[in-house]
Amino acid sequence: MACCSYRGDIAHPVAVRVLAQRVSRASLGERTASSASAPLNARCSALSRPALRGRPQVSCAAAAAPSGGVGVRTLTSWLLAQERVGLDRELATLLDSVASACRRISSLVARAPLDGMVGLAAASNASGDEQKKLDVIANDVFAGAVCDSGRCNILVSEEEEQPVLVSSTGSYIACFDPIDGSSNIDAAVPTGSIFGIYSLGECIVDEDVDSAAEVLDKCLVNVRQSGNELAAAGYCLFSSSTVLVLTVKSGVFGFTLDRTRGEFILSHDAVRIPDPGQRIVSGNLGNLLRWSPPLRTYFQSVLCAEPNPYSYRYIGALVGDFHRTLLYGGLWLYPPDATAPQGKARLLYEVAPMALLAEQAGGMATWGEGAQLRVLDVVPKSTHERCPLFVGSASEVIRLQQYLAAARA
Repeated sequence: MACCSYRGDIAHPVAVRVLAQRVSRASLGERTASSASAPLNARCSALSRPALRGRPQVSCAAAAAPSGGVGVRTLTSWLLAQERVGLDRELATLLDSVASACRRISSLVARAPLDGMVGLAAASNASGDEQKKLDVIANDVFAGAVCDSGRCNILVSEEEEQPVLVSSTGSYIACFDPIDGSSNIDAAVPTGSIFGIYSLGECIVDEDVDSAAEVLDKCLVNVRQSGNELAAAGYCLFSSSTVLVLTVKSGVFGFTLDRTRGEFILSHDAVRIPDPGQRIVSGNLGNLLRWSPPLRTYFQSVLCAEPNPYSYRYIGALVGDFHRTLLYGGLWLYPPDATAPQGKARLLYEVAPMALLAEQAGGMATWGEGAQLRVLDVVPKSTHERCPLFVGSASEVIRLQQYLAAARA
């Protein structure tokens, strides 16, 4: 009986065949029909990828000092400084590649109406949602960036049915929603990208016994990790400014894209969710009648509270609504309802990354009603599993959960 460990530079041949998924779509925007029909991992290997891709070597003094001018610190210099205090260089390089993808997608979003990249792509993604043209293109941009880094082993995307093996030597699993809130694109309403980076787990397979389906299931365990296992997480907001917010589990930091320099500049240092924050509550009121009666009553009560009712704010894109909550405080919720009893947001690459950001900023993120259940403790049962989310200022989340618990007692 021969067993292989799929980890590091060892690529189990069956796992490679099973995980390498084909991506076949019609030509959209800059993609050609031939490139669209090629396997995603083949396109990755065709990309230019120097053995030691990354930022140029910078002296310790330069890494510690602001870059780009007095009082200006770029994301690159920030990552270099983080490396000096323990951040894995492989992770820093992968995050730099994610930032490159965000810059490119920001440009695509801004030019979408001019380049004919609005409307549907005549296809659905792995979760069954209709794809916009930019969903497909942004997915390729992200995939190309993480492939080019050489540090990603497996990628998981909302737009890919299965995890995709992109390198047998990478050390991380990159999970992302290329365009969150893509239904807003045609109306020029804020959208964003969400990403989570997990360390590579171990995949033990028995090549003499395991079927291809069994190998796939075992190797997917690598991907199905709780949010506690995230090495880094973040999002990029495409709005009046393009803002990249990330954590490497040492606080939350925001970087605004300076288009004159073509670089992300530190603009939000050590972000904390205000608590008490502004009296803001946010959620899709269009689904109010589908929520549980206790949750519906709570939502209505805070909006009608006298003499100081809460303000209602809702964008309809997780990134935009979360970003406002991060900076202003309050409560944002994406609850289960009668049509989606498990919730609608995806746990692995949407809910867990946002939950980590919230906790790193001093806030709270829970799932379920009637108990204070940390989102970061939930282990996905499937790649595209959906999950509710209640997030915001810690006091607001606690008050909501206590109300729900009392209502069910």
